[in-house]
Amino acid sequence: MASQTRSGSKHADVIIVGAGSGGCVAARRLLDAGLRVLLLEAGGRDTNPFIRAPAGFPRLFRSAVDWNFQTVPQPHADGRQFYWPRGKVLGGSSAINATIYIRGSKRDFDGWGEGWMWDDVLPAFKALENFRGRASETRGKAGELPVGARATSHPLSEAFVTAAAVAMHIPEATSFNDGTLTGAGLLESNHLRGERYSAFRAFLKPVLQHPNLTVLTGAQMLELLWEGTKAVGVRFRWQGRTLDAPAGGVVLAAGTVQTPQLLMLSGIGPRGELEKHGLPVRQHLPGVGEGLQDHLAVPVIFRSHSPSLEAMHEAVALAHYLRNRSGPLSSNIAEASAFVHAHPDLDPQTDDPDLQYHFGPAYFRDHGFVKEPGHHFSIGPVLVGPHSRGRITLASADVGDAPLIDPQYLSDERDLQSLTAGVRLAREIADTPPLLAHRRGEALPGGGVRSNATMATHIRAESGTLYHPVGTAALGEGPEMVVDRQLAVHGTQGLWVADASVMPRIIHANTNATAMMIGARAAEFVQRRL
Repeated sequence: MASQTRSGSKHADVIIVGAGSGGCVAARRLLDAGLRVLLLEAGGRDTNPFIRAPAGFPRLFRSAVDWNFQTVPQPHADGRQFYWPRGKVLGGSSAINATIYIRGSKRDFDGWGEGWMWDDVLPAFKALENFRGRASETRGKAGELPVGARATSHPLSEAFVTAAAVAMHIPEATSFNDGTLTGAGLLESNHLRGERYSAFRAFLKPVLQHPNLTVLTGAQMLELLWEGTKAVGVRFRWQGRTLDAPAGGVVLAAGTVQTPQLLMLSGIGPRGELEKHGLPVRQHLPGVGEGLQDHLAVPVIFRSHSPSLEAMHEAVALAHYLRNRSGPLSSNIAEASAFVHAHPDLDPQTDDPDLQYHFGPAYFRDHGFVKEPGHHFSIGPVLVGPHSRGRITLASADVGDAPLIDPQYLSDERDLQSLTAGVRLAREIADTPPLLAHRRGEALPGGGVRSNATMATHIRAESGTLYHPVGTAALGEGPEMVVDRQLAVHGTQGLWVADASVMPRIIHANTNATAMMIGARAAEFVQRRL
């Protein structure tokens, strides 16, 4: 089935482009407010069985539910082109990610400024959540998204938490969602009874029969429709036809890669870039596509004496999962984290950590595509305080041509310094009880890699995205900002952005929860202006 449609001759109050984390939440909130919503998703339905299984996400990479992007060659990373998965399916990247539910820090949001400080965003976060855990002033119980601790965690993950706390002289954390990113702890997930709850499944699937909601899958937006500087609809391709859909307003939620692409194809962006591709300049906004940031991860992998998630044969693991949603497939692989200040210039009293370790009781390298026999655990330092910034530009004026993605990884020397320190610290954690009792030897980068130079070689050769691109339609004031503090595109009317592209600076943690919060707040702002 290509669509979910409702009859009725009246046009939509709001068209939302993209059924990802921000788009699904925005659609639900606008629907609850009594507005007529048309949601356009270029991908298909979420029927792939590995979407439900949390540990199935690597099997979704480079599949029909993945846009399967590639960056341009990165000169500071051996000239490699980095693979960037992005969800092409109802739920967007929340349908193909590792289901980690974590907010940024109080300092992160306070740094975004007026209207986006911690006290401003906390109510929206709480309203998302159906939190299974102790009552807290920072947590919500009445939301649509089930979040909290997994039913079970692997013993290796629990050993990591204790070892990291001892090795790094940090506390064991009971939560990373109270505004402080410190310590080591098990991660929360958006799971329920061993199954993933994507933004689509949590927020929209329960209301698909609503008479005010129309969801079209396989619907590729081509450009915005205009009356002067006001967006009044969308032109899109669906089932072999080119259609125009009028609306009272349009919300772009196509993600950090494609929201700037769609803005530029509609004449909003840097004048030089638009003219280069023969596009009309409706609004010169030089910040469109600029400011790209991402979290870069480095694999550090150890052989294990103890059984890992790979201990069970895949067929047996699938049988366990199908029977009662248990076993390795019910894990999200990245079960635990630790936040540390690795760069010497950082002050733990005033600065957020520059590294977040993602621990998995498995061999996780090259997005899970590379396998090794035996038992392993991975301690991956992730650069959550990057200084490098890149950009998204157009490959052509054809929406079918993927935009050019240039994150400029490691272009700032401080990023390489942090990750080099991160590799050293990962070894210290593995050498600390109780994790030491499980460690057999180092599989990657290997015991011979000890100097800063050889570790830098490893980082340039093996690092990869942690799937958190942000910032290409940043909120705020000034010539480089794209949307205002109510997420309306500068110089236009009736046009908003509701995805991770609006983050003016990347948060120091996984970004999916924040993308959903942005979608909820976008709906608030849209309601006020329609």
